[in-house]
Parts: sequence; C-alpha cells; structure tokens
Amino acid sequence: MEALRARLRAIKLLGGLLSEGERQAAARDPHARRPPRPCGMTVHTGINCPLACAYCYIYDMGFSGAVKPYPLTPIQLAYAIAVNPYVAIGASGTLIAVGSVTEPFLPETRELAVGYMSAIAEHLGNPIQVSTKMPPRELAVNQRVDVLVSITDASGRLEPRAPRPLERLAAGAELMRRGASVTLFVRPVVPGVTDREISRLLSVARDLGYSRVVFGTLRVTERIARRLAAFGVDVTPYVKELHPRRQVPVKYSKAGLVKLARDCGFEVLPSSCASNVTAHGQACALCDWGPCGDVRRLRLDVESDVREYLEWRGYKSVEVYVRGLRIHIRGRVAREDRVFVEQATRLRVLESPR
Repeated sequence: MEALRARLRAIKLLGGLLSEGERQAAARDPHARRPPRPCGMTVHTGINCPLACAYCYIYDMGFSGAVKPYPLTPIQLAYAIAVNPYVAIGASGTLIAVGSVTEPFLPETRELAVGYMSAIAEHLGNPIQVSTKMPPRELAVNQRVDVLVSITDASGRLEPRAPRPLERLAAGAELMRRGASVTLFVRPVVPGVTDREISRLLSVARDLGYSRVVFGTLRVTERIARRLAAFGVDVTPYVKELHPRRQVPVKYSKAGLVKLARDCGFEVLPSSCASNVTAHGQACALCDWGPCGDVRRLRLDVESDVREYLEWRGYKSVEVYVRGLRIHIRGRVAREDRVFVEQATRLRVLESPR
C-alpha cells in the first residue's frame, strides 16, 4: 500500500534530520498518537488564544488568553504526523487542518504556523487547510494550502479583538490574486447576528472574488451562552439544555443562508474539510456529509492494497471487498488499522463477523 510506504519513507527521512532527543519528544507528542477525525488531522500552532471571541469554546476546555507557540519545531511536527499510526501520508492521504485552539497567524505563532505548513507540504505532501481570522497577504505555501477566512458577520461585534471582517476579506482576496485557494468560512452562524448581516457579507465577498462558502454550526456551553448574552445575543431558544462543560449545538436552520448564498453565485460546501477536498481537486466519502469532490477520483480497486496492508500487519486470510463507496472486511481489525485504511482510501470501512 503506497500510503504505508510513504509513511516509512517519511519517517526515515525526517528522523535523519532530528537528534535522538528530538525524535523522542516528537514521538511523545499528541500529534503522533491522536486519531484524525473523518475531517482530518488538526495541527496546533500554539496553545491558548488572546482574541476572546464571544462564542469561542477553548476557554471551557481549560485554555487561556496567554498564547504560547507550540513546542515542536516544523521538522518535529512533520515527524510526529509521520509516525502517527492512524495517519495516511501523501497527496491523497489524511487531510491536515491547521488551527484549532488558537489563531494560527498571531504575531507569536505566525512564523511557526508557516513553518509547519511548509514542512508538511515538503516532506509529507498531505492536503493542507488553515482556518484564520488574520490571513497574511502573502503565504509562501499558498499553492498547496486552502485558506478558510473565518467571519461570523460583517460587523465583527462578537470578535472585538480580531481584525475587522472587511480587512480579513481583503487579505483573503489578495491571497487569491496570488494564486491561493480561499474560502469564506461563516463560522459560527449565530442566530440574530449572522443572519441579519449575511446579505452584506456575501455581497462584499462576491465582489472581492470569493466563490465558495462554508456555514459552520455554533456550539455552546453555559459559559458561552452567558458571554453571548453579555453581547445581547440570546441562544437559549435554540438549545434544549445547557451544560457547564459539554458543548451542545444550536439548532438553527441554515437553509435560508444557503439559498441566499447560492442565489449570489456561491458554491456552498457542507463542511470545512469539503473545502480542503475541493481545493485540492480530490474526493472523500468518509462521512455522511459527503461524498465530497469528484467521486470519480476515488480509487475503488483497493481490495488487494488493503489486503496487502492487513497481511503486513499480521492478519491472516483477510477477506476484503468494495461495495459502493464502502470497504467491507470480514473479521475484526484493530481501530488503528481500520482508521488508517479509511484515511488511505477515503472510503469508510465496515467490519462483519466471519
């Protein structure tokens, strides 16, 4: 299986660029152990975030506003991803999503974020996406990165410490002029805020050259609901019950927003990872949001590859067959192997008893 061979090559190459201590530190890092979601592997460029957006979930997870750059060097980060047994290396492998618990392009993390993306692009080749409220007007790895410009509404009143939304849109437009793939990421959709200004936001974005949009869901805890209430936003009519720590989705129909965006000429994508897939001319059938992209690009003749990988992993007489957009395996396989096969093929694996 090429994804396995690519992993072994990357481990050997990157390991040779690091000292023993650096390799051990990278191998202990969560990036080396954490399973990716169907939407991909999130890469942290820093810890904590000072932007304090009213809807942000990280502060309920124990993070603070005192940002610290992530401790791994770019080569260490690429090595950590390479040794992760769940991750498929290569251009059609695991999707990479940069930015999760901080803004990637803060002054404290910008250089490291660019370094991480450059190292992943050069040594791993996986499709990369970065979500940002502070898009740099120049990005050295722009041809291999899908940039999500994150905006909640045209006023930015729930994001008082972030750059103004129109500044973000203009920076994204400059990246597009330089050849980058840029998508408008309306995240999260906040009832009573986003919907009131969406027409203006879409109109400005369209005039600047944006053609794709993703609408993201708001998730709240008791604390987030209180912060939003301080900004004059009441989300309680849209949730059944608030919890102190567990995030619950706000039940708000996006159908009107989707129709308006399509009427404005936008391609509306179902999720952020769909933008990553589309930007790189690929396809994915790993979750119920899809399939995304051109499904004709999915390899369906993978039985022998999957069988070869499972036999290499020690499974005996494995029966593998593809039906539709699903890989069926008779017998039980470890979670690590199931996830790796899914990441390498972009097809969901279903196991059945012998």
